[in-house]
Amino acid sequence: MEQEVRMQARDANQQGVVLLKAGNLEAAKKKFDRAVELDPMLPDSYKNYGDLYVAAKEYAEAKRYYKKALLIEKQGLFYFLYGNVCFLNDEPHEGLENYNLALSAGYDSDEMLFFMGMAYEHLNDDRMALRYFQKAIFKNPSRTDYKVKKMSVLLRLDMLDEAEKAAEELLLEEPELYDAYHIRTSLFIQRRELDKAEAFAKAASGRFPEDAELYYDYARVVALNQKFDEALVMIKAAKKLKYYESAKPQFMSLEAQVLAESGKIDDAIRCCEERIALEEEEFDAEDRFMLANLYFTKPDYEKALQVSGEIIEENQKDSYYFSALYYRPFCLKKLGKEEQAVHFYEEAVKLYRLATLKQPEALDAYLYRAMCLKDIEKYEEALDVLEFLDGLGSEIAEIHTIRADIYNLTGKRSLAKEEIEKACVIKPQLKAAFEGAAE
Repeated sequence: MEQEVRMQARDANQQGVVLLKAGNLEAAKKKFDRAVELDPMLPDSYKNYGDLYVAAKEYAEAKRYYKKALLIEKQGLFYFLYGNVCFLNDEPHEGLENYNLALSAGYDSDEMLFFMGMAYEHLNDDRMALRYFQKAIFKNPSRTDYKVKKMSVLLRLDMLDEAEKAAEELLLEEPELYDAYHIRTSLFIQRRELDKAEAFAKAASGRFPEDAELYYDYARVVALNQKFDEALVMIKAAKKLKYYESAKPQFMSLEAQVLAESGKIDDAIRCCEERIALEEEEFDAEDRFMLANLYFTKPDYEKALQVSGEIIEENQKDSYYFSALYYRPFCLKKLGKEEQAVHFYEEAVKLYRLATLKQPEALDAYLYRAMCLKDIEKYEEALDVLEFLDGLGSEIAEIHTIRADIYNLTGKRSLAKEEIEKACVIKPQLKAAFEGAAE
C-alpha cells in the first residue's frame, strides 16, 4: 500500500513537471500539492516546487523548497539547484558554498562547473573563474559557450596570447561562430593594433553581411581610429540591417560616444537619453555614466546629480557605482550645497573603505576615496591613500594628478609640477590637457 501511494505521488509529480514545461505554473502547483499530500517525504516534490518558483522568478521561495528537499536527502543535484537559485538571488557566496557541497556529494556536472565559474566571475575573481571554465571545458569539450566564456576571462586577465590561441582554435572548429570573430577583434583592440582590428572586423562583417553585431564591431573600430564621420555614416547604414533591432542599444551607445568625441554634446545627450529609454528590465549603468559625464561637460550639475543618484540606487557595486558615489557630493558642492556635499563625501569614504575591505584589489575605490578626502580638505589622509597605491607599484596616472591637485591647493607648486610630469609619462595624452590649462 505504501509503495502504491508513493507511485501515485511520483505520477502527480511527473504530470506537474510536464505542466511546468508547458508554462502552466498554476496547474503544475496543484499537481505538486497533490504529491506532497500523498507522500510528504518524497524529496522530488520539493525540488519541483523549487523549479516552479525559479520559473516564476520568486527566488526566496525557490530556496525554501530546495532546502526542504535537502533536509530529506542530501543529494548533489539539490545542492546544485540550491546554489543556482542563490546565484540568481544575488547571493554568489552562498551559491558557491552549495556548489562545493554538491561536489562533495559526488555531483560534478560540466554545467555546475561552468556556473561556478560564472559565480566567481560575478565576484570579480577572474583567476578562479578561469579555473572552473577550464574544468567545464575538460569535462564537456563540445560546449562552445564554455570556450567563449573562457576567452572573455583571458582577455580581462590580459592573457592575450592564450586568448588568441583559443580564438583561432574556435574559429577552426566553428567557422560560423560570431563570438570567435568578436573576441579576435577585441584582442586586436586590446593590443592597440587598431589597423589590424579594423581590417579583421571589416572582413568578418563582409563574410556575414546581415550580422548586426559583427557590423557593430567594425563601426566601433572605425570610431576608435577616430574616423568619426565615417563611423556615423556606418551607424546610420546599420539601421537597414535585417537584425538591427537586436543590436540597436549597442549602436545607440556607440553613436552617443562618437557624437561626444566629435564635440556634439547636445546630440550625444539626446542619443544617450534615447538609449536609456529603451531599457526594459536590465539597468545600464555604463550609459548612465556616460550621460552623467556629458552633463558635466555642459555643465548641468542638477541632471548629473540625478543620474548619479540612479546609479547609486541600483547599487550594483561596480566601477560605475563607485564613480557615482563621488559624483553625488561633487555635484552638490558645485551647486553650492556645501553641508549636503560634506555629508555625502564622508559617507562615500566609508563605503569605499568597506568596498576595499571586501575587495582589496578594487583600486578605483581607493582613488575615489582619495578624491573625496581631498575635496573635504583632509589632505594628509588623502596623501596616505595615494602613498599606499604607489607602494603597489601601480602605473596609474590619476595617483599623480590627485596628488598634484593637493600640492597646488597647499601651495607646493614645484611638487605639483613634478607629479604632473610623472602623470604625463604614464599617460602622454594628458600633456596637452595640462598645457592647455596652464595657458
